[in-house]
Amino acid sequence: MIRKLKAWLVRDHLTEHPNDFLAVVDGNGSIGIDGIVDELMAEGMELKRETAIDVVSRFNRKCIDLTLAGYSVNTGLVNMHATIRGMFTDKKWDPEHNRLNVSINQSAELRRATAATEVEILGEHADPIAIFGVTDLKTGKTDGTLTRGFNAEVRGTCIKVAGDDPAVGISFREINTGSYVQFPVMNIALNEPSRLLLLIPATFPTGEYELRIVTQFCRGHKLLRTPRMGTLASTLTIA
Repeated sequence: MIRKLKAWLVRDHLTEHPNDFLAVVDGNGSIGIDGIVDELMAEGMELKRETAIDVVSRFNRKCIDLTLAGYSVNTGLVNMHATIRGMFTDKKWDPEHNRLNVSINQSAELRRATAATEVEILGEHADPIAIFGVTDLKTGKTDGTLTRGFNAEVRGTCIKVAGDDPAVGISFREINTGSYVQFPVMNIALNEPSRLLLLIPATFPTGEYELRIVTQFCRGHKLLRTPRMGTLASTLTIA
């Protein structure tokens, strides 16, 4: 099977060179276990839908159990192992300074698939808003994991939240339920065209989310009449 990934070019406004571009994946939205199983069913999988979802859910739970029991777990797609961060000054676990994380790396199979995937550049994106990536400023990770109660840095172009249209703002769509959690405006610590700092509330519901930014911002002096939306191609996990 030949895999093809489509991407748009957007100008990199963080550099002074006018011909510097970054590639942004032409995303198709987010998909969870239910959607993946539906795709398998469409390909002719003989298992019942409910059975397949149950097997995958049990597999995921067991991977979590084994990883957090100290095993290095190879799922066939990723390799996972638990890590502990922070200094131990009094030889005791301190939740204010110590944190249990899971390190996730691509498997050999996923690396081979990535290397064999064709990338089709669609051209320069007509809509300038784009989200490049998110960094957890507590852990320094860029793998999509965010820590409640700490800042997350969002990088992109034309992502400044501006405008009085009711749709303007930042929202997180829960992957499994499709419900939206509106991000509090007061928690936007920095609001710049190419960089946002978001203080993730300590009470933010845990889960897997799709990040969406809607704004009327443009690089001229006037706001856009119609808001534009940018979506992060990858899933964020808030824990």
